[in-house]
This record gives sequence, structure tokens and C-alpha cells, in this order.
Amino acid sequence: MEIHVVEKEHDSLRVEFPREEETLLIPLVEALQAEEKVVEARYYLGHPFLERPSLYLKTKGEKPQQVLKRVLKDLADVYGDALADFDKKAEKVKS
Repeated sequence: MEIHVVEKEHDSLRVEFPREEETLLIPLVEALQAEEKVVEARYYLGHPFLERPSLYLKTKGEKPQQVLKRVLKDLADVYGDALADFDKKAEKVKS
């Protein structure tokens, strides 16, 4: 996945995602909004042919890149656990 950091300040961050990865933004923003240090987290889809989807994150008391890394890791753990559970249960089902 090719992610571009478009804007980075001490308390805010704007990141662009590939067009085909915009569905990742919904659970990511929901998880970010649940964080205590996050002041604002939102995404923009923009024009489907001219702009890439982007994430805007503003924090208080912690660098936004640290919060984003932590939340991305948490989501990877959750979805990784779901994948492992599915693999175990899918093997038990006979076609």
C-alpha cells in the first residue's frame, strides 16, 4: 500500500491513501475517534478520479503519528486474530 504524508505538524497529520483502499478509512477513523488524545479524526474521499482518499488527524498531548501507528497496530491485531479464527473454523467445515 502506497501512503503519502501530505501535511505534518506537531499536532496534526494528513495522509493520502490509494484509491482502492478507501474502505480502510471507516474503521480507522472510528478507532482513532475512540482514542483519548485525539481531538479530531476524519476522512475525505474527494473526487473519485482526481483525488486520493485522505485522513486528517489532530491530537492533543501526543504526536499524531504515534497515535496513528498505535491504532493501525491494534487494528492489524484485531483483523489478524479474526483471520486466524476463520482459518481454524474453515478447516472444520466440510464442503
